[in-house]
Amino acid sequence: MQPLVRLALCVSLLALGCDDGGASPDEDGGGGGLDASARADAGGSGDAATDAGADDDAGGPECDATRTCEAGSVCEAGRCVPEASVELRDSVTQYGITWTFDRAYPVGQFVTGDFWVVGPVQKHEVATAPTGDRNGTMIDPVGAQAYDSRAGSYDASKAVALPVSVDPGHSVVSSISHGEPNCERGGGAVQGYLTYDGGCQRGPIETQAILTVLGDAPPADAFRPAYSSHAPTLYRAADLCWGRLPDLEAPEGAPDPDALLRHLERPWIDHLNSWTMQHGCATMNMYCYGREIGMIVSAVSAYVLLDTPARDELARRLVQLGIDNHGVLRAGGGWGGDGGHFNARKWPIVFAGGMLGDADMASPGTDIGNEDRMTYYGADGTALWGRACTSCYLSNGCSNDGACSSGAKDCRDPEGVVDGCADYRNCCTSRTWVGQALAAHLMGLREAWGHDAFFDYVDRWMDGGVPGGGGAGGDAFVAGMWDRHRDSAPASGCE
Repeated sequence: MQPLVRLALCVSLLALGCDDGGASPDEDGGGGGLDASARADAGGSGDAATDAGADDDAGGPECDATRTCEAGSVCEAGRCVPEASVELRDSVTQYGITWTFDRAYPVGQFVTGDFWVVGPVQKHEVATAPTGDRNGTMIDPVGAQAYDSRAGSYDASKAVALPVSVDPGHSVVSSISHGEPNCERGGGAVQGYLTYDGGCQRGPIETQAILTVLGDAPPADAFRPAYSSHAPTLYRAADLCWGRLPDLEAPEGAPDPDALLRHLERPWIDHLNSWTMQHGCATMNMYCYGREIGMIVSAVSAYVLLDTPARDELARRLVQLGIDNHGVLRAGGGWGGDGGHFNARKWPIVFAGGMLGDADMASPGTDIGNEDRMTYYGADGTALWGRACTSCYLSNGCSNDGACSSGAKDCRDPEGVVDGCADYRNCCTSRTWVGQALAAHLMGLREAWGHDAFFDYVDRWMDGGVPGGGGAGGDAFVAGMWDRHRDSAPASGCE
């Protein structure tokens, strides 16, 4: 029988202090904590020329009775893998959120830096508890959220009262809310909240972090289980198929990899199947609107096709995002098609499945997000854009006036002859899909995706067949990668 875990969460900004009962392994509130070099080594150094896994399509150096592993590694199934780094701690802190326990327990970090704890754990005092409608905590969240009442799809009944008992195999997601709006979103009004890179979004949540409760210490190279899953699966970096990535030469003007890594440094808590997600995210973790999500995933997806020192860490971060999104689906959640909201939720899942050799993950379904639900084959077989809905907007000349005052702007042509209106088509969806489609081509994952209309539509978009189309939304790197490599053969993959 798995041990019961009881923990109390002290959730506060580090600047305000938190009685965490002892030294935190992550004093700066970032993703570090335990031996950061050990965590990097668990998934490879990030340098394709020096990684142990770079010599093979998957796994570390081979080992057997005559070939032993270096210090700090152990032989598992014929491969050298790093030993897990475990410390006894009575609290852990990440991104300003502190979870406190009654005494020291085994604590460690997954390959992407998120914390796990082995129970049983008991704590009865909370230094700073969540307020009634802010700084919320949830367990295995899916659907509505209970982090902040100002955010979308709020359901107070899903909030966790502290202290709380948690069985192994569950994830605790805690948050810190923003105070008042602190940036302008347009029109001179202060109505948004600063993002990690100086942008401004609607989300009133500042940051979120995940503590995973396990029955045993995981391998050092384990990815964090999906935060929505009640029966988590532990995937390992040693099982990644690096042969899926084509190792293309980096072009001049490639984006700063540190900026790309910052996009995926913190977990994207993204379980709302509602347009209200545009003001339901943690702005120090991610962007809330699907246009920006799509542009970020597109750029990262194109970058991991390159032979660069940052490739491996970026790929691991994208795999973790895919594991999380797949967990949302498995828990009954999902993302529909709606304006510019739900871009780039499916591709990270397909990417992760392809890299991990998990066929079910690589083919998660054909009705996930905008890419699936907004592309289809028209009456003459042409791949067209538009959501399956009925509205007067298109027939009214793509205008809300006269008798048509409030029609949806993303519906498809009921005759299946032309694309839907340009509004969301050109500003907020099509241009964000280019890097995803290119990566799927070059990794041999188009068939796994299972929706050809998406790929054929992106080809139309990039070939100038869509009015006002072409390009990758101003991202010259992604557009250039498409021009150079769209017709290249896929990478060899792994056996």
